[in-house]
Amino acid sequence: MICKECGAKIEKLTRICPHCGERALIDDELETWSFIADTAAKHKREMPAEIPLNEPVPIPDERTAQIDGLERLKDYFVQHSNLYKIVEDLDYIESGLHRPSFVLWLLAGGLVAALVYFPLSPFLPDFIWAYYFVLWGAVTTVGYLRAGRRYERRKAEYALLRRDAENDLRAMYNDCADCFLPLAWTPPPQIIRMLDALRSGETDSVREYMEREAG
Repeated sequence: MICKECGAKIEKLTRICPHCGERALIDDELETWSFIADTAAKHKREMPAEIPLNEPVPIPDERTAQIDGLERLKDYFVQHSNLYKIVEDLDYIESGLHRPSFVLWLLAGGLVAALVYFPLSPFLPDFIWAYYFVLWGAVTTVGYLRAGRRYERRKAEYALLRRDAENDLRAMYNDCADCFLPLAWTPPPQIIRMLDALRSGETDSVREYMEREAG
């Protein structure tokens, strides 16, 4: 496979290029939607407990040992880079979920009521505004409540999907032997930038790099 960003040849199937740290596949999003489809049956069960993370082992003292360790960790986490992408895509999807606005439904209800009521008003015995406001209130209330229930259902479904995805990521992290990086620092692009900083002399140690970036 060839990386679509840097053009380097990639031996194994991966979603993060080990050479440049960018996305290696064009169809990244398919992994997330496949994950959602495969876990659709899980929506009916309760939220699983969060898997606790292992404590990172001490960071090696020598610079060369840190570089060798980062190379080993990069090779491991690159193999599981799709798990990071799933969590990232779920973040993006959840950011698009918004609680329905009562004001918007009030305006929409008034418009729908007008479109229904006014064409029929000539056929009514008396033009009574109360009928219009009753219809307006009914459309607004029913629409707003249904939209709210739909929002809460989707929010709960994605919360469950997120927990499943995060637990998969945590389980993968716990399976990594002698990992001296916290989970937040394990995405392959971050490890690659850390390696570049150590090799170029931009930073003297992994700890110094993390403290600088965090600060």
